[in-house]
Amino acid sequence: MKKYHLFIAAVLLTLSAGLTAADTYAYVERDSTLYLDIYSPATQANGYTILHVFGGGFFEGARTNKWDTAYCHSLTELGYRAVAIDYRLGLRGVSNVGITNLKPLENAFYMAAADCSAAVRYLVSHADELGIAPDKIILEGSSAGAITVLMTDYGRCNALDYTAELPEGWKPAAVVAYSGAIYSTHGALKWSLPPAPTLLFHGMLDKIVTYKKITFGKLGLYGANAIVKRLAKFDYPYSVYRVPGLGHEVSMAGPMTLDELDLFVRQRLINHRTLFKDAILRDTAVHPTKWTTMTVSDLYKKK
Repeated sequence: MKKYHLFIAAVLLTLSAGLTAADTYAYVERDSTLYLDIYSPATQANGYTILHVFGGGFFEGARTNKWDTAYCHSLTELGYRAVAIDYRLGLRGVSNVGITNLKPLENAFYMAAADCSAAVRYLVSHADELGIAPDKIILEGSSAGAITVLMTDYGRCNALDYTAELPEGWKPAAVVAYSGAIYSTHGALKWSLPPAPTLLFHGMLDKIVTYKKITFGKLGLYGANAIVKRLAKFDYPYSVYRVPGLGHEVSMAGPMTLDELDLFVRQRLINHRTLFKDAILRDTAVHPTKWTTMTVSDLYKKK
């Protein structure tokens, strides 16, 4: 019976074949220089740029990971321009992350979203030379990257300090999150400005990035299920794919859900349909692995 990690490996081998080189640019100076890679559409361009943020628990990962470069290439095959970015890993070298030591995690969230904001600023500032339409930039990420893109749009909507580098008045065309969440310090999620159309994928058993919510007073981490409830309350458009029987494996589902992503873009962005989609996603080729039951404590024990 095919296991999830073997299935992903097979997908990557397929996507890696004929992978074209990206153009690399330095986009901001922090403690070191942060770079982004731009992959041009391999087929007729649809005008949209997907800014991809890699995962890795905020302590590992890179924009040049084989999985991430192959995924970006797969997006170009659908006509997207793909951009993979560096961001600072705020939990690298940090131990004892948990409910009694939230400050490092909070800092990691804000640092990553600040870097994502700076990457957007660079793309918008150089839009003409890069061939990018500023109003057609989609933020997309996996796991830590999914938290980053959701936090970036949430910060934009609420004028939070960590997104101060976003271009004034800019709004993402959409946000796509694979196993993501939003961290709030002011209680239940609320938006001062309307959020971008949001597409969520989440394993219903996820114990690394919660599918539901974890709250402690006004502090809270809100996963897909909780985000959708709040979006629905305020009548903000969304699409969510809930994956029963799986946990954090869904963070790596990008290569297997290209059809769902492309359908969302065509229906919501190109055809301007206002959608509220709530679907169960099952794939008989995918089976539970250790990632189904793995917890945050398990993840950071590996450091």
